[in-house]
Amino acid sequence: MEITGQYFYFIGWIGWIIVTFFFPKSVVRTFMSILILVVIAGSTTTVQMFGFTVTASFLVLAVIAFILLVKSLKQRYILHYLSICTIALAYVCFILFEIYDPVWIFLDRTWLLSVIILYLSLLLFKTKRERFVFMLTGVLFGEVLRSIVMDRIFSYSVIGTFEFLAVLALSSAGMATWMMFETLTIQLDSIIQKRVRERQG
Repeated sequence: MEITGQYFYFIGWIGWIIVTFFFPKSVVRTFMSILILVVIAGSTTTVQMFGFTVTASFLVLAVIAFILLVKSLKQRYILHYLSICTIALAYVCFILFEIYDPVWIFLDRTWLLSVIILYLSLLLFKTKRERFVFMLTGVLFGEVLRSIVMDRIFSYSVIGTFEFLAVLALSSAGMATWMMFETLTIQLDSIIQKRVRERQG
């Protein structure tokens, strides 16, 4: 198995364990647990759509992203659309740059692209929900654009490959880690402020 597949499966199973056994019982936990399992199971299943080979995992994620996007887009449509397009273009441009000039990619491409996607998501979006939903949408859109370009160049392309899943998994893991860091920082600041007030009072 290629290294990107190992990245995806490792992070996927770690994420499933954390969600299933450490999250409080709720509908969200059940939904996330089932979603992760379905994405893992569908990573090797493909279907033919509009002349492209598409993995089942990509289709599932696309449906989820569409539902979440409809619920999240309440205002500032143009700004959010441009931000999502920024992530998508960063995704596809990085891959094209690697193909035409691979000498400059001196680090692991999967990790490097994941860091870029994560940085843009943190920079462009403010709330936790926006970051996850719009990052997912942007990467999905970028994967579609990449596949269209690759099909024009090589006459064959798969949408939702292990490379795509690995980048999405690493970016999501990085986002979750960042959110945990933010939560911890807020809690520590609250404790410090409380002790300062107690000493002053």
